[in-house]
Amino acid sequence: MTHRKAAWQIRLEGKVQGVGFRPFVYRLARGAGLVGWVSNGLEGVHIRVQGEVEALERFSAALLRDHPSIASVTHAEIEEAPLGTDSSFVVRESSREGKATVLLLPDLDLCESCRREMTDPRNRRFQYPFITCTDCGPRYSIIQGLPYDRERTTMAPFAMCPECAREYRDPADRRFYSQTNSCPACGVRADLLDPRGLRLASGGEALDVAAKRIAQGEIVALKGVGGYLLLVDAANEKAVAELRRRKQRPIKPFALLFADLDAIRREACVGPEEERWLRRREKPIVILNRKEGPTRIASGVAPEEDTLGIMLPSAPLPALLLDRLAGPVVATSANRSESPILATEEEILAEWGEGVDAVLSHNREIESRLDDSVVRLSPFFRQPILLRRARGFAPLYLAQGFELGREAAILAMGAQQKATVTLAHQGNIYLSQSLGDLEGWEAQENFRRVLAHFRRLLSFVPRQIVVDRHPQYTSTEEGRSLARELGREAEEVQHQKAHFWSLLAEHSLFWEREPVLGVIWDGTGLGEDGAIWGGEFFLWREGRMERVAHLDYFPLLLGEKAIREPRLSALSLWHSSEALRARLEAKLRPTERPIFRALLARGGAPRTSSIGRLFDGLASLLGLSDRVSFEGEAARRLERIALRAARTLGGIDKLRNQEPYPLPLPSSDGVVRLDDLREEVARDLVRGAPPGEIALRFHLSLAHLAGRVAEWTGARHLALGGGVFQNGLLVDLVEALWGEQLSVYISHDLSPNDESISFGQMVASAWRSGNLRKAG
Repeated sequence: MTHRKAAWQIRLEGKVQGVGFRPFVYRLARGAGLVGWVSNGLEGVHIRVQGEVEALERFSAALLRDHPSIASVTHAEIEEAPLGTDSSFVVRESSREGKATVLLLPDLDLCESCRREMTDPRNRRFQYPFITCTDCGPRYSIIQGLPYDRERTTMAPFAMCPECAREYRDPADRRFYSQTNSCPACGVRADLLDPRGLRLASGGEALDVAAKRIAQGEIVALKGVGGYLLLVDAANEKAVAELRRRKQRPIKPFALLFADLDAIRREACVGPEEERWLRRREKPIVILNRKEGPTRIASGVAPEEDTLGIMLPSAPLPALLLDRLAGPVVATSANRSESPILATEEEILAEWGEGVDAVLSHNREIESRLDDSVVRLSPFFRQPILLRRARGFAPLYLAQGFELGREAAILAMGAQQKATVTLAHQGNIYLSQSLGDLEGWEAQENFRRVLAHFRRLLSFVPRQIVVDRHPQYTSTEEGRSLARELGREAEEVQHQKAHFWSLLAEHSLFWEREPVLGVIWDGTGLGEDGAIWGGEFFLWREGRMERVAHLDYFPLLLGEKAIREPRLSALSLWHSSEALRARLEAKLRPTERPIFRALLARGGAPRTSSIGRLFDGLASLLGLSDRVSFEGEAARRLERIALRAARTLGGIDKLRNQEPYPLPLPSSDGVVRLDDLREEVARDLVRGAPPGEIALRFHLSLAHLAGRVAEWTGARHLALGGGVFQNGLLVDLVEALWGEQLSVYISHDLSPNDESISFGQMVASAWRSGNLRKAG
């Protein structure tokens, strides 16, 4: 019996670099008795393999079935090749030929194998704060070029010692071809610096001294995976208060870094879903409910909050530091307000100087700055809501249910707040980390830096550039400038429509036979009629998107200032209420009263349908917040008291029968009138109804409205988007009221806030140009 031999050329695309794929292929081929080679390339992983056809078939099946769990193959090509003269199977040097189509891998948290080695006194990497292997360690934050190899990362300056080099070449070692492999002899070093940059200690001693200083109440800056964090003892009231003073952050909650789950359970409620998110490889900050009773957490960590933002260490350096401390630490980004996270020693020392007591740094550079990701779970149905998508997630996005044509070369520039950029390139999607608000020069420079980094990595030249309609957004200006430079015409996508496009793609709703209603509620977005939209209803039907309804317009007094002063929204919405005149005038200085009366009488203020400003206005009326120090503060307070009232009533099932405020269906012109709601709220305020009761009825009225408008349009699918749907109570109320009659969708892989705008812009452009189609 003869066995036919053949040679195959295999090309794999997807998440196949930086995940141990070459070692996996090497072992698989050697075990099957095949010869040939495997190599990284700009397009992914290239394999040439030769042997008996049956062995090749088994090899190819295992290749796609048994690859490393952190890998993902999005495209595979297998072609017959001429028989060669290979006598063994080897790993070849990477090739830089072709077009870059490989997916960029997010940073990977410390794996359990490395954690065990790091805490084993017999291991040569005992207490080594930069331990990694093929299954963990930095990726996106250190990549400078493709293919992904050490010489094209910020690990390039550190030559491997002989023992690390041996591991790197040993197929039986889990550090076989690990590009971040190092040990204490390889040169990556931790240093403790004083505020002038003078070295106080190095190596393990640096961690020992840093831990002692934190325990003594000092503020220590720590260089994390994506940038510097400020750390203080979370149990030390004085230290937390001093951090607030120095950071000029009066009330916004701080995040906490805990050593392990047992420590978290002593302070917060951890159910199965919370534990799953805390343990996930992305290691996000997870918003958890506080436990009742005594606590070691200083009251200044999260003033007035019923929750704590908590994460576990994602890297060995913070893990080893926490091992030296008796409890958790506050871990907040070291940037000033509206500025990107700091990433270099020069920046942290120049920006903070004597504002920090010491800096625990290291000499591995950060190429891409990344904040910690943040997720919350809705209070009753435990639905995950991403509040910030950054470290651990970016820049990876794997489409589900749709695919892009390889000819699509789209650059989407995003919004002004919670900025991101999205690239469609060679059939892949690259979605940047959250880049914050683009108000300051530093944030704008970081935006340009990230965009240039993507373009350089991928050799990317966009054919289509998509921007928001708002002409004064930095992202819009940058997009239009680049379009002129390339001789292109920038394409506009309206802000709230971009939110809906994002939801349609995330849940692959384009091809549903029945209409899809997009309920897009947020703060501000320039509408197609020149008004400021934010309370919108769009219908997707037969491949077209149409605005079918919106909240009644009301004046946006003093424009953007209203975002920082909820009292202005209260005045705009309830100024005609005689019953509330005294309450509203009390929010104004005597000199302001005639000015605002004249402004309202004369008209001319921008008109808005913003649900976000409606939340702000009610929060002000209830005495929760007249001025805010961070975005969403007033809405958060309103949700908090509404949730307390809901829990007092006995939970979500009891809320189905509670009476909402009246909000009518859209009139013939598509407008949802606010008159009845305003009158009822005023009546409740006058009779002295508890603020929590009013806040809960308000939430219920919005949840009822969403489903009733869906029924009014004939839609059977209800998609909820925009920053207002970061509100977990509102999300759960819609699900409780309408989940049995309608299919309800929220964002899970993306944030409902403006981080998803660039993704929605890209999707809109791809659909319009015929470059988006159903997968398979």
